[in-house]
Amino acid sequence: MASVNKTATYKFVIVLNEKAPIGKLLSACGQLAMSLQADATPEQRADMSFIPFSGLATLSTCSFVVLRGTASQLLTLYTMAREKGVLSGIFTSTMSFNGNEEDLILKTRNTPLDQVEPYGVGLFGQIEELSPLTKKFSVFK
Repeated sequence: MASVNKTATYKFVIVLNEKAPIGKLLSACGQLAMSLQADATPEQRADMSFIPFSGLATLSTCSFVVLRGTASQLLTLYTMAREKGVLSGIFTSTMSFNGNEEDLILKTRNTPLDQVEPYGVGLFGQIEELSPLTKKFSVFK
């Protein structure tokens, strides 16, 4: 069984675009959470500290914080996180399902980030590593 993250050294952070429709934001939040887990190395998955709850769900003992910001702030955050090697992902308007998979992949690949509407950015890492990146964002309400 995985150990409980008693020292609270890691956290998940999702930053959502405060101007996007709520349905898009809910989808972005879920997709980003799944992406972080799927893209994590085995060591990062261990740090995510997942524990099963009697067949009901498997949850992380790490904090999961949802913040809000502007589109330009999200693009900057994603760029900075990637530059620092932080496990991160971005969900954009080109990824919103409204057609076949191949078209979505091509559209996303061929559209520069500065030409899309970001719906959210997801991060996972040590609290001390993420806090400087996210300190200017406020809690999503």
